[in-house]
Amino acid sequence: MWEESAIKNKIAFLTVRFVLTVFILSLLFIPLANCESNESQVYRIGVLTVCGNEECLKERWTPVVAYLSDCIPNSSFEMVPLEYDEFSQTLTNDNIDFFYSNPILYVEMARVNGAGRIATFQPLWNNFSYAGMGGVIFARADRNDINSLQDLKGKSFMAVSDRSLGGYLAARGEFHLEDIEDDDFSSITFADYQRDVVLSVIEGNVDSGTVRTAVLENMIREGIIGRSDVKILSTKEYDAYPFLISTELYPDWVFAKTASTGDEISKSITIALLSMPADSEAAISLGASGWTVPADYSPVDRLMRELRYGMYVDYGKITLREAFIQHWYILGFVLMIFAIFVVHSCWMLEKKKKLQLEASNQLKDLFMDIMRHDLINPVNVIKGFSDVLYADEVNLEKKESLKTISKQSEHLTSMISSAAKLARLESDEDMEFRIQDIGAILGMVADSFSPEFSKKGINLEYNIVQEYQSKVNDVIEDVFSNIISNSLKYSPAGSTVSISVQDEGKFWKIMVADEGDGIADNAKPYIFDRFKRADKKGIKGTGLGLAIVKRIVEIHKGSVGVEDNPKGKGSVFWVMLEKA
Repeated sequence: MWEESAIKNKIAFLTVRFVLTVFILSLLFIPLANCESNESQVYRIGVLTVCGNEECLKERWTPVVAYLSDCIPNSSFEMVPLEYDEFSQTLTNDNIDFFYSNPILYVEMARVNGAGRIATFQPLWNNFSYAGMGGVIFARADRNDINSLQDLKGKSFMAVSDRSLGGYLAARGEFHLEDIEDDDFSSITFADYQRDVVLSVIEGNVDSGTVRTAVLENMIREGIIGRSDVKILSTKEYDAYPFLISTELYPDWVFAKTASTGDEISKSITIALLSMPADSEAAISLGASGWTVPADYSPVDRLMRELRYGMYVDYGKITLREAFIQHWYILGFVLMIFAIFVVHSCWMLEKKKKLQLEASNQLKDLFMDIMRHDLINPVNVIKGFSDVLYADEVNLEKKESLKTISKQSEHLTSMISSAAKLARLESDEDMEFRIQDIGAILGMVADSFSPEFSKKGINLEYNIVQEYQSKVNDVIEDVFSNIISNSLKYSPAGSTVSISVQDEGKFWKIMVADEGDGIADNAKPYIFDRFKRADKKGIKGTGLGLAIVKRIVEIHKGSVGVEDNPKGKGSVFWVMLEKA
């Protein structure tokens, strides 16, 4: 009995010692784990190899990997070359975070594995960037029997690979539109390199062929072939696209993330790629101007479906009943989206009406607020009686009081007039616009202020040398009148006010520069708001003049602003109006 008790005590002792040992060891390793979490995270980028040249690929991508590591703190990157046949399996099973591939593989990875595009490759040609890729279908120039795609029936045809988008599949898409099937050719063969296809056609080994866009131009530039050696079939043209092309224009290669990659690092890589300078080593090594926002790859997806290629090899091979059974939820989803669209459209229409009503009410409230805030009795009655009393009064102190009442009445009248004008400008539906000479309008306004400028001893420079045609409403005169009037108010005697018009591409830039005290930087963002004025002591104003200016310019789809006078003192008010 005593031995059994001793054994139990020993077991209990060993158990307690084991638990304490595990606990102490866990305390020791917790700091190590925390320390390791601060180390640089390594991300792997799978890059599709072309023609199996891994050394060349590593040489091109080493600057890119270094660039990303420099741009993203606590992160480093490793480039992993991937052959076409192993690409999908490796991305799925081998801890790849990002990948760079042709559009075909990307569409498959996006559809099957949930990959997401980050940026699209932006290549260079003659120091200019361009977008897109496709295929060019051609025959030897002296083949008088081949002038269209239909003429290729019964002829031999060559491409670089049955998996290449620009080198074959894009051309197949055009053949599909022309109802030309593979069996319509006498033979279809594939070469190791795109240039071999070109040379085989020129040498007469095959009747016709297709290569990716830019291949012919590069061979012509290197003097390998002449432009007159080949005949392009089914030529197409796209704006700003520099190469011969026979097919639809498809998006270029893509940098993408796998489904398991986090959003934060993906966002950081997106920013880094889109910010890559064109003259950086990373961009130059890729032969690119950098990267652009991810393109729309749905045309590639559509082409794969039409050709029953890749994951779409069995696409459409089901009966209508089977399709309904398998995809009834899609029909339900479409109906739901349609219902949401209808409800949303009705809601937006109602919201628009509500906003218009609110805007109208706000204008009414603005006017009523001014009325309640500044008027006790009809302003005209006050003005009239104060003027009559002023004329008959002999007491100097009373006359000064009456003069103050009269001036305040005038100020109140000005405020009401400005508020009413601003209210009318909130709706431009009834305004008519016609082509007028901005210079002539400026001249007329400037001439009307000439006596006042002379009286104050201010030099007025009017630098108008030509006609400046713009489609405007007559109310534009108020803009120039207000700005010139402000320059007159805030300019000291002996200074100069300069009026000029500058050509800014699609716009005329009208500028009024003064040599006054200028406007503080913290006041500039607000001076075009209602009842906002710079601190100008002793100078009267309602605080609505520049708000009216801004609204009139907005109606003309222009812009208005203010900046410091580059001559060192004063301000330059400018207005941008579209050319006619």
